[in-house]
Amino acid sequence: MTARRWTGLGLLVAVVVAGVVLIGPPAGLRPPLDPSSNDPLGTRALVLLVEELGAEIEVSDQGPGAGDDVALVLSDDLGEEQRDDVEAWVEAGGTLVVADPVSLLHPFSIQAGSSLGLVEAPFDDTCALPALASVAEVEPPGGSIGYELVPGSEGCFRRDGAAYVAVAPQGEGIVVALGGAGLFTNQALGDADNAVLAAVLLAPRVGTTVAFLRPPAPGSGDQGLLALVGDNVKASVAQLGVAFGVYVLWRARRLGSPLTESQPVALESSELVVAVGNLFQQAHHHDQAARLVGDDLRRRLAERLGLGGDTPAGQVAEVAAARTGVPAERLLSAMAPSPLTGSEALVAHAAEAEALHRELVHA
Repeated sequence: MTARRWTGLGLLVAVVVAGVVLIGPPAGLRPPLDPSSNDPLGTRALVLLVEELGAEIEVSDQGPGAGDDVALVLSDDLGEEQRDDVEAWVEAGGTLVVADPVSLLHPFSIQAGSSLGLVEAPFDDTCALPALASVAEVEPPGGSIGYELVPGSEGCFRRDGAAYVAVAPQGEGIVVALGGAGLFTNQALGDADNAVLAAVLLAPRVGTTVAFLRPPAPGSGDQGLLALVGDNVKASVAQLGVAFGVYVLWRARRLGSPLTESQPVALESSELVVAVGNLFQQAHHHDQAARLVGDDLRRRLAERLGLGGDTPAGQVAEVAAARTGVPAERLLSAMAPSPLTGSEALVAHAAEAEALHRELVHA
């Protein structure tokens, strides 16, 4: 995929994300179990019921206060610090109602096979707890589970031995675990004695103060996105960084002292030579080009023979002929050519000059 396509794809994703952020969720749609929601899965009816019974309920994203009698947790998405505050509050004598089967705030475990999805037996109406004597029958929504009791705990409304409501002491306080928060939703609160159970647990008397606990709002914490990265991932990234550094050092090592290299011909000179040659070709100055080739041969032979660079062509030809045996006339004809008739003659003259230079150098 080309860079242009990648850029277009990135812009498209950015536009979609920006649109979702700006538009937001549909108007009036709130998350499930929201205490201010009138949707079927909201819990606004529960709040109104508790207030109608003379209790005072306060929605909070902090732990329950010292003046609260009951704390309600429908979904345990609480932070670690918030959960520690709740446990300490229960130890000091508070009553905690937890409707999240997988919460760490209660000691009970889910009984295997206690929920069969769409096909499941109802919970019975047996309950030996005096506080729940007024609750004749509960009708939790489908998918609710039952708990296995622990030593010192009691349970009510059983199915296959698993209790939908399990109660256990914790320090000076009490933990009440329900097998799901669906019983407290707007659509289920009016079924059977679900509202009676909610009233007994959350508003046992007039003046009870209830803390409706929910997780902190997104972005309200003091930790950044880096806190979501696991230690193993951070260690892997650090190892990759060290390995890359070692590789760079290994590739950058020098096995010896720097070597002296001949410098290439300067670009300006090369362009000048090409330009002059093009001018000679366009003007058909074959003789002038041949004289330049011959003069270059004279100068190179003079330097090779130990003569001065301005030594005349005749003298260079005589000395070269005496030392190498090459006829002086041939040498002089290459260094001081006669007038040429065309480009083919110029090419032949240049080839002859180069051949003479190689021949005399090897001689």
